Amino acid sequence: MELFDCNEFSAAASEKEDYAAIDQMLEKLGAISPNTRDSALHALLYGYSECSPANPPLAAIKRFVKKVLAAMETTDDVKSEDARSLAQQASGDRLDPDAEQVAAAAYKVIREFDRLRGLLRFKPEPPDRYTAHCAPDNFVLPLLADHFRQRFGKQSWMIVDERRKLVLSGDNGKEPVLRPMSPHEIINMIEASQKQGNDEWEGLWKNYHHSINNEDRANPKLQKQFIPSRYWKYLTEFN
Repeated sequence: MELFDCNEFSAAASEKEDYAAIDQMLEKLGAISPNTRDSALHALLYGYSECSPANPPLAAIKRFVKKVLAAMETTDDVKSEDARSLAQQASGDRLDPDAEQVAAAAYKVIREFDRLRGLLRFKPEPPDRYTAHCAPDNFVLPLLADHFRQRFGKQSWMIVDERRKLVLSGDNGKEPVLRPMSPHEIINMIEASQKQGNDEWEGLWKNYHHSINNEDRANPKLQKQFIPSRYWKYLTEFN
């Protein structure tokens, strides 16, 4: 799926222009250096702001992509191996503050994406769908789309980003859809968070976790390293 359309959110006009310019440059870059393009795309998902799903360092990303393209264009053929090599060198220049900022943002996004692939806890909801909730630091829902489409196959599923009030859903193996939560869904989410006690599904998961857990080998410090406490609210075994 496409990452997102900034026109759907409350981005400033200047930011929309930056997104459009970056998108055009990335399309050109993708045919030559897909890894560099992906780093910039992941950096675009970094952080959070009240008016949009992410708060990426747009100016740095724009300058970074321009520098990489400029390096490629010093050759006679931008599709040559020399051009590809120059693009890799420019993108990997850690003395360049823009390249460093893009790399740092992309790393944080990918690290959270990797965590959530294993930490999301789905539970069945009527009529026939599995739903998971999260509140990630970065706008990782678009990255999760293909992974869970393949994982669930034709089973319907949904991931709710409570922080951004967004929903990623897949039905019957079709292309996942990213959309804002409806007012009704937001109300239901708030009411559900205020309810006490666990349902039968959560009880089964806790019993399973207890049965495989070895208390003698408990290492809280290491556990927090791999599963930061900000994720615990959404992990059934910790509630």
